[in-house]
Amino acid sequence: MIKKTIISAFSFLILGLTPSSPAFAQSVDELILMTENYPPLNFSANGRLQGISVDLMHALLKKLGSRLTRHDIQLLPWARGYATILNTRNTCLFAMTRTREREPLFKWVGPICSSRIVLIAKKTRHIRIRSASDLWNYKIGAVRNDVGEQLLLEKGVAKEALEIVTLPDHNAKMLRADRIDLWACGEIVAKWVLKQNGLRPGEFTTAYVLLEGDQYIAFHRDTPDALINKFQSALDELKRQGTVKKILDTYVK
Repeated sequence: MIKKTIISAFSFLILGLTPSSPAFAQSVDELILMTENYPPLNFSANGRLQGISVDLMHALLKKLGSRLTRHDIQLLPWARGYATILNTRNTCLFAMTRTREREPLFKWVGPICSSRIVLIAKKTRHIRIRSASDLWNYKIGAVRNDVGEQLLLEKGVAKEALEIVTLPDHNAKMLRADRIDLWACGEIVAKWVLKQNGLRPGEFTTAYVLLEGDQYIAFHRDTPDALINKFQSALDELKRQGTVKKILDTYVK
């Protein structure tokens, strides 16, 4: 009995597991799917999850023959979802901008769509940004742990110069009230959020481009490659069939 216990404990050490750690997911149905409120990519309306990435994930699950549907996707604040996928096996978070800093932290399926991360300003402010050093002169809003915050910190903007919130709607309202000078956000997301908050996107402008990137589906770094390959193959097939374009046109045309 003692010998068996020692062997069992040794096996856990070799595999990097503890007795309470979940095993690696071997099927799609074992995954924990997470997203955030970040329209038009992902959001809840009338009690139903929808958006570009949610509709695409639903199509992927169907393509892969999974029992999971959009009803199994958890809607969480970005910071919580991000912390979960970093520390919990068998988790998936979408949509996420793929950056150099994040590259080794996750496994990736995509791209879903292009994503310009920008700084939005009121046109009446006539803000001119010619280089990253100009950013230090402004109060900038961003979502906690979002790519916008990460990019600004990488460019040397002081943490105390940032107004960090949990939802992009808060930044839109602060920008309207002149409580912040600039808002770091995905460009298509910013236009959507402004409209939903009764603001006219035409009264705002892109003052600076932080990143020209793409949106991906991110998986915990220990997710088996076989599972990643299944998702990627299914996504590639949906692109060939025109399904991805139809989903995009539903929200951005």
